[in-house]
Order: sequence, then C-alpha cells, then structure tokens
Amino acid sequence: MFVTKREAMRMKEDAVAVHVAGVAVFALAFAGMPMAAYAAPPIGHAVPSVQVAAEGGDADMDDPAIWIHPDRRQANKSLVVATAKRGGMRVYDLTGRTVQVIDATRDSKGKATQRFNNVDVQYGFPAGGKRIDIAVASDRIADRLRVWHVVGGRKAPLVDVTSAEMPRLFPTRPDPADRATASIPNPDDGKHTAYGLGLYRDRAADRTYAVVTQNGEAVVAMWELVAMPDGKVSAKFVKDWRFPYVYKGQDLLQQDQTDPARDFSPHFEGIAVDQQGGIAYAGQEDVGIWRIHLKNGELRAEDKPFIETRAFDPKSPIARDVEGLAIYYGRDGGGYLIASSQGSAHGTPPVMPIPDLDDTFVVLTRDQGNRYLGSFRIGPNPKRNIDGVQECDGADVTSVSLPGFRGGLLITQDGYAGDQFGGKSKSTNFKITPWDSVATGFPGKLSMQSNYDPRKP
Repeated sequence: MFVTKREAMRMKEDAVAVHVAGVAVFALAFAGMPMAAYAAPPIGHAVPSVQVAAEGGDADMDDPAIWIHPDRRQANKSLVVATAKRGGMRVYDLTGRTVQVIDATRDSKGKATQRFNNVDVQYGFPAGGKRIDIAVASDRIADRLRVWHVVGGRKAPLVDVTSAEMPRLFPTRPDPADRATASIPNPDDGKHTAYGLGLYRDRAADRTYAVVTQNGEAVVAMWELVAMPDGKVSAKFVKDWRFPYVYKGQDLLQQDQTDPARDFSPHFEGIAVDQQGGIAYAGQEDVGIWRIHLKNGELRAEDKPFIETRAFDPKSPIARDVEGLAIYYGRDGGGYLIASSQGSAHGTPPVMPIPDLDDTFVVLTRDQGNRYLGSFRIGPNPKRNIDGVQECDGADVTSVSLPGFRGGLLITQDGYAGDQFGGKSKSTNFKITPWDSVATGFPGKLSMQSNYDPRKP
C-alpha cells in the first residue's frame, strides 16, 4: 500500500533518529535565503469547544463533512460525517457524541478491504423519484466511490445506496514515459487509487459531480454521479486534468525518508468546490493550491497554482503539506477559503519544523483573487480538557448558525489527539471550533455574516 510521509513518520517508532542539521531552514535549498529573513504572518487564535472520541489503530481519523438538518427547528440534529480510513466511517452529533459507526469490510484474515479517505456531503440529489441528501467517500482500497443517503433523525443516519455497478475511478495511471498525455493500466492493488474528494452540484444543469484525486499521481478527475433505476447511485467519467511532475525544476517524484527537505510527492488531496462560483480548489500537497473552473461546463484548470507552499515561495504562509481545504460562505458572495498548513514538525525524526507556519490555518478571500488575509491556530481548551489541533488533515466549515455555534463552526482533524496534556499520542480525533472563536481571535477579525443556504447555494 502507498504510505504517506506522515504515516511513514509514525511507522518509524523503533527506528534510529536521523539528525539532519539545518532541516528547519529547508527553504534555503529552494529559496536561497535563511528562514530568519521571512516575515512571519499574523497568527490568530481560536479555541475548540467540542471534540469527538479519540481512536487509534485502523481507525485513523482523516476528513469530516458537515450535514445541515433541513428543518431549522431541528438544527441541533445536524451531523458530522467523517472518514476513519481502515476503521470505516463515523457519524457524530454537534456535541461530539458518536451516532453511527460503519466498520470497514474485512477479509478472512481480518484485514480491512476498505479504506475511506475523504468525504463530502451534497443536498437534493435526484434518486428513486425523490430528492435525497448524500454523503460520498473515496475508498482507496476499492478505488471506488461509496455513497450513502443521509437520513436525519434515524439512529443510523447513513444508509448505503452505492450501486453494484460503481466503476473503478482510476483504471489507468500516467505512463512514466509520457505522463502528460499517455496512460498505462493501473493494477487494482490499492496504490494509485482514489484519494481526495469534493462534490459539486451544477444547479443549472441539475447534475452532481465528484472531483477526485489519484493517490501518488498529479491527476484530478471529475465523475458525474448517476442515479440508477433501482435508486442506487453509480458514476460515469467526465474528464481528468494532469498537473506537473516537475515544478520549478524540482522532481516531485524524488523521495528521501532520511531528509524531509528532499522528500516530495506529486499528488493532491484537499479538494473544496465553491458551490456558487463553480471553482474547485485542489491542494497539491508539496506545491500549492490550484484552481479548476467547472461552471457552465468550462472544465479548465489554471496553468499554475495561485498560492505555493514555502518550499517554492519564500514568502508563502503555507508549510507543506497543504492539506484540508474548506469554504466559509459569507454574505452575498463573500467569505473565505481556509487551508490547513499542516507542516511536519511532529512525529519521529527527521522532522522539518517551520514555527511560524506549522499547525496553522491559512485564510484567503473567496473573491479578489483569493487574497491572503492571515493565519490562525486552534489552541487547547483546558477547561474542557480539549487539546489543540496539530498536523490537521481534513477540515470542513459551515456559515450556518447552529445551536451553540453562532456564525457556524469549523471542524478539523487533530493528528495528535490529547498529546498536549502530557505524553505521546498515537490516536487521532476531530475538534469542533465555534466560528465566532475563529472570527474574533483573528487579526483584524473575520466576518460572521452570511445568508448562505447549502440547499440553495
């Protein structure tokens, strides 16, 4: 199986630590100047009010998605749907209580045969003669989408509606001899398979799409979700985009687990699609964030990322990996794009700390060319025994006010759950932070005004 850099760090618990002098100033290799010359971005501070149960082992929490209950009088019954990789899927309520556990299927030896990586929610999908809300996850082992009908009010709100005819998403991969235009068969071995995911509903055409990234490759693909006669959901291929494997002279296939400054990957994970603007934001983890224009059938990727990581831009506020992306919809087209600047300051050495960027969240405008506004961290809440967020993978945000969350909420994965209260952590979980904590703790403050309806974007 393909192993991410972060997972590899955790697997080396018994390895001899490799001392890499000067790793903290890795940008010297790419930018030609020392870290001290970089202007630190303004850093805000937010505090979570809720966390879910921490889990470990196969249950490695990764990506959340927020589902808003259709009845505003029952807004407290809104849910969080989340992936737990080989641990399956989880559903939580707004208090952090576990509502539903969907275990991954397993073979005769007990090994997981599913690995759910990313998830997103969409509203009003036409299936079986009615409109339903759906949650869709990428399954890295099966290389397929998994689809559930979200039924609020049930003890088990996720009902599987995946068609038996759901195709593989990446039966081919770029040919190493010509990655730009040629393809070769892709073995069904769970390696170069479905990874990041975001959903987009084209309201004018009444069509719903999944934008999916390919693990280990610089490929993003678009699939249309299709309702079958029996009410189940399948998908059909629309288009893919191929991005550079060499960026600014750096080979993105170069790997070196002893020196993180020389360890790269070409793949994407974080995907967030602006439901109003029709723009898919795609995070190429080591490089930066790209825009793909989907509205009105344009289906065009821009020719360069609009923001790079510090590896390629000495002024960038983002440490690689850039991870979870989420969109806060403000009033009348305003709002923010939020990106996890994960960094790699933790885990078994070698590590690559960038103190002003690690464990931060970058805030960019939705309009005005995605202008950078500043960054914030999510710190601990000792009164509720909630530690801060470190090495965040997936994230989601809503601007819909919910009980206990005026102005909405931000939910983030915490890669090291509980570690700030003593000892090491091998578990992960999710933290829920009120948007007003983010907004008021941000330098210059952020807006809390929104008239966005996720069912009628």
